[in-house]
Amino acid sequence: MNTTLALTKEETQILADNITEMNKGKFDHKAYTKRVRELFKLKSVPITERRLCFLAGFIEGEGSLSIGAKKNNAHEFGLELDPVFNLTQRVEGISNLYLALEVFQTGRIRLAPPPEGGESGSNATLVFVIEPRKSLEEKVCPFFDKYIIKYNLSSNSKQSRYLKFKEMLGLFNTNAHLDRDRFIKELLPIWDSMRIQKSTKQTFKDLEEAQEFVRNFQKE
Repeated sequence: MNTTLALTKEETQILADNITEMNKGKFDHKAYTKRVRELFKLKSVPITERRLCFLAGFIEGEGSLSIGAKKNNAHEFGLELDPVFNLTQRVEGISNLYLALEVFQTGRIRLAPPPEGGESGSNATLVFVIEPRKSLEEKVCPFFDKYIIKYNLSSNSKQSRYLKFKEMLGLFNTNAHLDRDRFIKELLPIWDSMRIQKSTKQTFKDLEEAQEFVRNFQKE
């Protein structure tokens, strides 16, 4: 597949179909990286200290740590919080996402949806995503600590965001998500403080609305 030129709408759809096929099945890192290389015509890369440092700088510019919130009646309190690490890049920069895949030994590469009101095509963007909390805690956080925080690559605001993200993972380990009072008073304030854009289009317009929802939810 040509990853050096802007994709047409038809090529983007083919890419989306190929990525969907690539992501099917239970995750096996060795098999998955092979499928990624075959689809994008990439070569294996040795993981050197220089490449690790490059990845740290790339993550600082293109990476994101976020915590999603979605209503889920199956959850104990009707609300699910999802910590996520993602790294975005135009399709021609797939080699950078592949490097992240090899370094973290986990994660998936997906085609990002076009911006609201936009169309796919020349703006086709790929996103490398890590979602399991265990992987975030055992692979992503140690990398941040060693290559980004240690060398002070982040701005104060980004460092603060990372520390909140890490705190959230720690609270999950103490089962704060299973205690209604802690969910309301400890987890939700962190989620709210990490929201980049707050609007009425989101699940909750503010922290108080989310807290009230959890406080009053009764599982059937």
